[in-house]
Amino acid sequence: MTAEEKKEMERLRAEVERLTAMNVSLAAASERLLERNVDLYERMDSYYNVRMHVDWLKDIIKRHREYMANADLRDDDELLAMIEARIEGDDIPLPPEFGVKDVAELVGVTQGRVTDLYKKKTIYRSLDKYLDYLRLMRALRLLRDHPGYSIEAIAHDAGFATVRTLNRKIQDSLGITPGEFRVMTHPDD
Repeated sequence: MTAEEKKEMERLRAEVERLTAMNVSLAAASERLLERNVDLYERMDSYYNVRMHVDWLKDIIKRHREYMANADLRDDDELLAMIEARIEGDDIPLPPEFGVKDVAELVGVTQGRVTDLYKKKTIYRSLDKYLDYLRLMRALRLLRDHPGYSIEAIAHDAGFATVRTLNRKIQDSLGITPGEFRVMTHPDD
């Protein structure tokens, strides 16, 4: 082999080594790009799922607004029956802060509609008086059915802010104290 051929052979070997190194570098870069594409795909998939949920929630909100707008068109008697069924039938908690806003949201009408409804169409003349009546009935049931409960527990479970309020409501309605009511309903205890 001539010197010129040996020189060409060395040049070709160097070129092969350079191309091999470049090929390894390109393979590593290709792997990084593939990982990046997988990550981007996962992000896009996650974004798509979030977007679907956002659209779903927007649709629910839109339907709820339409329901609220149309709910005020209901007949008064139908609305009163619905309120009573939801509050009394489901036996939902009636904490002291439960009021017009909660009832309006419960049945899907405006607060003004609820206030007007109780003022004009019920013997209670206000939602607060109706809720107080329901709390009183719950307290009396608890006093009758659970003689071991403390008066404080009954006041809390019935939805009165204090024992004093419970005492006053029972005294005003029945002319007796909760303890006297309990003795009347459980004379053997």
